[in-house]
Amino acid sequence: MTRWPLLLIACAACGPAPEPPDTAEVVALVPELHTPIYDVYALPLDRDAIWDLLSHSFAGEALTEQYVELWTSRHRMAREETAIDVRRVEYDAIEVLDAEPGLVRVDVAWSVGGIVTHQRHKHPRVNRYRAVYTLADGADGWRIVQTRMKDLFRVKSPSREGGVFDVLDETPDGGGGYLDPLDLLDGGLGEDTGTPGNSDLDLDADSGAAPTTMDPFGALEGP
Repeated sequence: MTRWPLLLIACAACGPAPEPPDTAEVVALVPELHTPIYDVYALPLDRDAIWDLLSHSFAGEALTEQYVELWTSRHRMAREETAIDVRRVEYDAIEVLDAEPGLVRVDVAWSVGGIVTHQRHKHPRVNRYRAVYTLADGADGWRIVQTRMKDLFRVKSPSREGGVFDVLDETPDGGGGYLDPLDLLDGGLGEDTGTPGNSDLDLDADSGAAPTTMDPFGALEGP
């Protein structure tokens, strides 16, 4: 006879079941996690600094993968005297595919514009990406825990894009033929397990293969 009151007390202490985040919350969350990834190109070539920055956006294996990709990219850029100045990150679409408490999948389309400097020559670049990200709510808050790239291509004439990418018109040099990190612009972010949807997808200059991650300018795999 004493069990029922105890069960009622226990159930009352549990409270209501957690609910999945609503769409508006997710749409606001994605840029908060994703945009800062591109700040990696403004950091000194320091392992701890790069890891710390990425740890605010990624967790688990996704964090390790992004760190390895970006550290390798930054190292190669230093060797080749290449620098990237990311000027704009714009989100074209953010669609919630499915959501449950503490876990959500989103389909994200975005554009990244910036200036690539290679041995004192400056070139404007605008790349467009599409990826599916899995976000999880852990001990440190929401983080990206899985990335699947779906599409990547470089805009051939950034100066014709208009809008926020008008800032790229400041650079006097043309696009040139050098395959720099911007040409691979990846955002970085994540393993490409799908098939690129555009024939303009640039190939890695060394391996001849499509980039596996999205770094802001192709060197980045991301966010």
